[in-house]
Amino acid sequence: MNFFQSFRAIAGTGLLLLGTFVTLTACETNSADSDNVVPDPGNGSGAAGKAGYLIGKVTDPQGRPLSRATVFTDNTVFKGRGDEVNTASDGTYSVQLVKDLGQWIAKGYILKQYNDRVYKINLDPENPDSFTDAEKPVRNFQWKLTGHIPDLSLDLYYGGTMEMSRDLNANDLRDNENIEFTFTPVGPLIDGSTGKTLTLRAKKRYDTFLKDIPIGRYKVTAVYKPTGEALRVCDYYNDFDYNYAPAVTVDFTGRESATRTNMMGISYTNRK
Repeated sequence: MNFFQSFRAIAGTGLLLLGTFVTLTACETNSADSDNVVPDPGNGSGAAGKAGYLIGKVTDPQGRPLSRATVFTDNTVFKGRGDEVNTASDGTYSVQLVKDLGQWIAKGYILKQYNDRVYKINLDPENPDSFTDAEKPVRNFQWKLTGHIPDLSLDLYYGGTMEMSRDLNANDLRDNENIEFTFTPVGPLIDGSTGKTLTLRAKKRYDTFLKDIPIGRYKVTAVYKPTGEALRVCDYYNDFDYNYAPAVTVDFTGRESATRTNMMGISYTNRK
């Protein structure tokens, strides 16, 4: 091998080693930078998070960013030790977590003014699982008009509840599962959308609650299905004189009620 061939072989080996060093250095730099990047939490539960923080996004029933929603953390051991924040105009939020304090659960709610009342409505978590501060957790939420709240041990729903009550002076009508109620929306629902007319009945006798009704203002009527007789109804949460009529327009109660939040009460009778 002459001088020039030896020189080219040595130079080629040097370039190869230099290229390998540059590649390894670039990989290490990108890996380090990725630990400090907070990606858009709107990418879903698969998005990476930020060390020491809970991040996410809240959307309305139509999937649009929801501002001024409240998100908070609840520690599974030390209750009430978490932080509480409001979402920004783009629906995003960031909560700093206390280091090395075990498992956390993210929860959220909104306060919504509607028909001169204020309603507190829980938000639906995309992922209800607990997490630690080291997991870089991402938890997105959505405001839902209806649906079962994830805690399967409780019979709780995002929609409102109607409590039915039979007039004590009514003739029979003790088989309440045969009373069919029709809910006709009066104006838009609480989220501004157009509601649908609903016909609902109790699933079994002595079940006096109709659950998971989209919160709105409704004109309510009732029919006794075995005979087709139209019944008279009244708002027994608010009408203490029990003025029964063929139809009644009713709102769900809001935060002004400590025991009946997001509920309405309808009494029915066949008494003329």
